Amino acid sequence: MKDNRKIAIYLRLSIEDDTSDSKTSTEQWESNSISNQRELLLDYISHDTELRERELAEFCDDGFSGTSMDRPGMQELLKQVRQSRIGCILVKDLSRFARDYIELGDYLNQIFPFLGVRFIAVNDHYDSREHEGSTIPLDTAFQTLLYDLYSKDVSVKVKTSIQNKCAKGEYVFGQVPFGYAKSETEKNAVVVNEREAEIVRHIFSLAEKGMSSTQIAKELMEEQTPTVTQMRYPERAKAGEHRKWSGTAVRGILNNRFYLGEMAYGKTVRKCVGSKTGTAVPREEWKVLPNHHEPLITPEVFALVSAFRPKRSARRKNAALQNREKHPLTGKIYCGGCGCAMSYKPQSSNGGMPSHFGCRKHSLPQIPDCCTYFRADILEEIVLTEIGRELMCRGDLKKQRESLEPFRKQEWNRRKKELCHDRIQYRHLQTERDTLYESYAVKQIGAGEYRSRADRIASQMEELSCKIEETELAFSRLTEEYRQPKPDRKMKKLTQEAVDVFIQKVMIYRDKRVEIQWNYTFGDFG
Repeated sequence: MKDNRKIAIYLRLSIEDDTSDSKTSTEQWESNSISNQRELLLDYISHDTELRERELAEFCDDGFSGTSMDRPGMQELLKQVRQSRIGCILVKDLSRFARDYIELGDYLNQIFPFLGVRFIAVNDHYDSREHEGSTIPLDTAFQTLLYDLYSKDVSVKVKTSIQNKCAKGEYVFGQVPFGYAKSETEKNAVVVNEREAEIVRHIFSLAEKGMSSTQIAKELMEEQTPTVTQMRYPERAKAGEHRKWSGTAVRGILNNRFYLGEMAYGKTVRKCVGSKTGTAVPREEWKVLPNHHEPLITPEVFALVSAFRPKRSARRKNAALQNREKHPLTGKIYCGGCGCAMSYKPQSSNGGMPSHFGCRKHSLPQIPDCCTYFRADILEEIVLTEIGRELMCRGDLKKQRESLEPFRKQEWNRRKKELCHDRIQYRHLQTERDTLYESYAVKQIGAGEYRSRADRIASQMEELSCKIEETELAFSRLTEEYRQPKPDRKMKKLTQEAVDVFIQKVMIYRDKRVEIQWNYTFGDFG
């Protein structure tokens, strides 16, 4: 039978694979190594009469390490393989597909043979069709092990190289802090960006006067001072957009010791080779280089700013702990003017303004249509009244729900049994598939019989998997209905339970209009 599945060529290049000094951008990597891989594979296909007649698909990961299979191009390739859309995969060499020799062996020995996918590594002279019914050759196994060891060795060398450069004072990280720029004349050096530095010095000068981070942010917006994004990426700034400085952004600048001329490195440690994230290192273990670059502020100014800010922060934290009170509507209230969530502020112990919801954005951008505040007790009464009105209008639904309850219980039990039966059947098919592969591996059955029976099992598993997914969704929905609290139509007090069941969002406008968006229709409740 003719195989109508596509041929896939997979191209990969990681940054450490690129050793050419002349390459300085992603576009140049694409035009060199990736293009060379593509040309090599297309030439191989053109000389194979069987391959060149079939549809071609290309998958590429430019700048990704081969130590992990978590690559966008690779994941899309494997997805189409599972969907039986790919019948043959070509790579330049085995290391392009994966550098982990154990994982690569799993794909070559088990996964691809079971799925009937042919695998070709051109430069390694490997074609899975020539080894059908047997494991990968010994020389290929050793080669994949060497690729794995090479990747780990490269990782250690790159890490050591970066640490050595940092120790020598070279700045090898990505973006430099606001107020600085990378030197255009000296490699890996940091220089002052005067336009940005002027803003940084202004922020510290305001902090010297005792202003808080929020007050500084408000002052910057009143002065129409451009933000970090607007300074560095002016093309992103939209016409008429508010210049939104935040207290968080200001605090990030005031807390950064880089402005003292210090450079710190060794802040994180990668868990393993190929890992995209790292584990944070305690601050006292960071490696710090003083006098690394030109400072923007003096140690006296930084000490003064850091001296008053923790005390101020501590007072606010203690006050927040004392007044902490969660309102049932917290997280549901939004300003109709700017669309931002409104925060709940309880009444202070010494009296003053009553408990209310206030727009978080109003104090900084000063948007005219924002609802500055709305009393919590009045809002609670409005919401409670609306819920009661809806429930009273549908009082006759109680009997309907009671008659519906036995049917729902019967349906829930039926779905549960069906799901249990399908899962057991799916496990039996998995066992049958594994047994079939073992028989094929020890040559008890031929390739033709194996392929025919394997296709039948795969088709049954795919059909059953879809059925299980649909049943799980229905069963989950029925289970959720049983777990949902039954609201009381004679509700006297607004509870968190009632809010979670009924309310999706409450919009409050400057003219004190209140719009309630319900979670679902009240016809679902009795």
